[in-house]
Amino acid sequence: MLKNLNLYSWYSKFDSSIKIVLLLFGVLLSLSGCERISDPMLPDDSTLEAEPLTVMTYNVYVGGSTDRLLVVENLLQVPQEVANMYNNVIASDFPGRAAAIAKSIKTYQPHLIGLQEISLIRRQSPGDRLTGGEPAEEVLFDFLEIMMEALQTEGLNYQVAAKVQNFDIEMPMGSFTEYDDVRLTDFDVILARSDVTVSRPVSMNYNSKLTIDDLFIEVLRGYVAIDATVSGTTYRVVNTHLEAEALGKESRVTQAQELVNNLQDETLPIILLGDFNTAAPDGAAYQILLSAGYVDVWQMDSVGTGNTCCQDDDILNEVSDHTVRIDQIFVRNLEIPASVTTHTIGDKPSDRLPSGLWPSDHAGVAAHFTFE
Repeated sequence: MLKNLNLYSWYSKFDSSIKIVLLLFGVLLSLSGCERISDPMLPDDSTLEAEPLTVMTYNVYVGGSTDRLLVVENLLQVPQEVANMYNNVIASDFPGRAAAIAKSIKTYQPHLIGLQEISLIRRQSPGDRLTGGEPAEEVLFDFLEIMMEALQTEGLNYQVAAKVQNFDIEMPMGSFTEYDDVRLTDFDVILARSDVTVSRPVSMNYNSKLTIDDLFIEVLRGYVAIDATVSGTTYRVVNTHLEAEALGKESRVTQAQELVNNLQDETLPIILLGDFNTAAPDGAAYQILLSAGYVDVWQMDSVGTGNTCCQDDDILNEVSDHTVRIDQIFVRNLEIPASVTTHTIGDKPSDRLPSGLWPSDHAGVAAHFTFE
């Protein structure tokens, strides 16, 4: 989360600090999403019985961009641009998109799912944060609650195995004389199918973080981990969302090293998945993971690029804009079986909602492991 953010102090420093604030808010909301090369190879009924492990990662997308905020020159425009961004989040229809994502999950029925950008959006009207008031608490959208309800509607039984809270920011929208407060809190989550036994949950924020010293702001990222037992084998399953591309390259690399260090003594087979914001195969954070002995499961698949990012900010583009592969599944301490099937999800034109929206600006990634 963002710690100890005093917006009254922030307001008093507008003349010298507004560009930094805008860039920060850009990092918090402007996160990223992949182009399907071939149709997925789904297991048939007989394969499903023998399938010991299926996992998925999906960045569900908060639904808004901050491009216009980043070019604002008149400070009085800031609350209006925040309002525009807020309206874009509303227009992105997360309940509808969650229903589409739930249908994809029903198709693949993974044992374990790592979700990123699980957002909690709150509002206060009228706002008071510029004068040092209380944080907004009225819940408008709880992405986790919406996602779990969508899964239940599809007849699926998943549990929240663990979650980690990351950044938390609140800003005024409207005008400086008459405004509401809008607050965004970010989480990463692991969901487990009801037949999976889970234990040893851990939620950690990275020590490495994007900081803006003049404003006493810290942008937290983190990871969440569990032990998951599937068909008699216990895995250490880890889900993370590393710092975003625009401002956070140094933080992202350091976070990847911290993650590797924290897991280096783990003896269980590790399934590491998430939005790493590092492009395969040349990204610096990606290379850190490979150097630490992690195997990118996508390399087991000889067909397709696996690109996962990014659709347009309004996710209404007709042709998929995915050009980079930043959503990945790695393994360590695990002998890779001969049969591994990996594919992207939610990136075909047929996956779009009737409204034209994509399910997310990212594609999901699934991996099926069949052991002898």
